[in-house]
Amino acid sequence: MGLRTMDWNEWIELDNNYRAFHAKKAERLASPRAAKLYHTAPEVYDGAVELLEELCSYLPQRYPTMFKKTAVGMDNVVTGESLNIVERPLREDPMVMCARQVQDDLAIMFERPDGQYYLLAGCILLAGFWRLEDKLGMPLSEIHTSASVPEYKTKLEKGMMNFFRRVKPENPVVRNNYFIQVDDDLAWSYSIGPEDGAEGTIGWFSAEKDRAIKHHFFRSERQSLRRLPRSGGVVFTIRTYFHPITEICDEPYVPGRLASAIRSWNGEVSSYKGRERFENVLLEYLDKRHEEQLADGLELEKEDEVRQYPW
Repeated sequence: MGLRTMDWNEWIELDNNYRAFHAKKAERLASPRAAKLYHTAPEVYDGAVELLEELCSYLPQRYPTMFKKTAVGMDNVVTGESLNIVERPLREDPMVMCARQVQDDLAIMFERPDGQYYLLAGCILLAGFWRLEDKLGMPLSEIHTSASVPEYKTKLEKGMMNFFRRVKPENPVVRNNYFIQVDDDLAWSYSIGPEDGAEGTIGWFSAEKDRAIKHHFFRSERQSLRRLPRSGGVVFTIRTYFHPITEICDEPYVPGRLASAIRSWNGEVSSYKGRERFENVLLEYLDKRHEEQLADGLELEKEDEVRQYPW
């Protein structure tokens, strides 16, 4: 699963793209399909409100120049928004109120009497390759198997189930993954089909093969998991970093490292990540950039000294 212990100060990461992310989320929430992008099941409403309360406590402490604590919630200094989290009814769904304040997508899994964890609350605005409407109400295992996540049944399922039972509020964890995307839309990768497409019309089979390198983007996700102390829900934060391949390849060692990683994918992973649609163009470009870096004096023996995620 690649889980690592997370420092509490790193729960929510905000950067100089905050305004752009905020604007994109606002655009999505004002779009015709907005109602499909968030949901809070009535039985877990208190858990979603708990997350809202947690963020209104955390953000002013972690980012005091951007957020100010108030008697009724929090003010967002950057956007001018004021959150009242004590009034009832709330102005918006609590998951929407949460998601507007951060760059992450947010989801909460809750345990039911059968011992399984179900996706019952979320605001998923920038997921790229999946839709909240397809996963709502599903247990953890079905979320992964329905998406054909490689090696989930054989290697990951038991560990994931055990982790969800053990995770504690004071011990959050984080993991990272990455994808290649062959279009420039942070919110939805339209190259795999329309976001409102019917079942069976969305997938890598829809993507144009061997698009020019300018259409290739590196999509990295930082996912944190933490149990909410009052409701017991397990919160996922999904923070996406999205950059053109041509941009990240300006960084030392990245072209060679990324090419090596893509070549290491087995058949199942390759199919899941769509390698057949982009490998010819992308690997040729990465190899060329790697050779250029070597010619400019790149020292391979020093790679481990500068290796950092996500680059």
